[in-house]
Amino acid sequence: MRERWRSGLVLLLSAVLLAGIVLFAPGSENSAFRRLIGIGDDPLGTPADVPAGGVYAFLEHQRGNPDDPVAWDPCKEIHFEVNTDGAPDGAEDTVDFVREAVAVVAEVTGLRFVYDGTTDRRPKWDGAFVPLGGRREPVLISWATASEVDELKGNVAGLGGAAAREGVDGRLRFITGGVTLDSASFDDLEDERDGEEFQRAILLHELGHLVGLDHVDSPAELMFADNIGQRDFGRGDLNGLVRLGEGRCS
Repeated sequence: MRERWRSGLVLLLSAVLLAGIVLFAPGSENSAFRRLIGIGDDPLGTPADVPAGGVYAFLEHQRGNPDDPVAWDPCKEIHFEVNTDGAPDGAEDTVDFVREAVAVVAEVTGLRFVYDGTTDRRPKWDGAFVPLGGRREPVLISWATASEVDELKGNVAGLGGAAAREGVDGRLRFITGGVTLDSASFDDLEDERDGEEFQRAILLHELGHLVGLDHVDSPAELMFADNIGQRDFGRGDLNGLVRLGEGRCS
């Protein structure tokens, strides 16, 4: 009888310990398990701790609330594909270039990006910041010319943005998006001093649009409409990215 009592106590303590780990321990694996068993939703990552300051703006806001930006669901992975056609470098170098820039945005926002491989899909845009289509399909990162994508005409080095859909809770969330980089601009930068750093800056700028940042009036920020030397996210950009990583789970 005493052995049965001890065995039951051990099982009870083990169950309590397991429940505590599942409920309170950090980590994406535990978060995924909590969602699986219906205990609740937890973001897949945590936005970075960045110094306050700078200026930022959002592309879209929740209806009737200009202080509440439209963002991606932090509890869902953002899948993306790369079409390397038209890029100045080889396919492998191009994919590495893209993945490294995406990793920067992921680290700041806490959003989880998943690379699905290369694709032959071509970009189509409904406007400067909205790719054509509203289905839940992987984000497309690609290169194109102005003859294929009208929005690249003029002095436009790239496009970035996302399409939103209303959830059952009435909130808008981005569900797909795209980044299209101008092949001619990237070719020109190949021969320039520090050209690769400016290519990276263009990609980061468009990825900022992809997750929800709009242009700002401050040249100190990478989200300034015209790049006049900024090569990385400024303080305001970083704070805006953190805000966009704090969206609500659906």
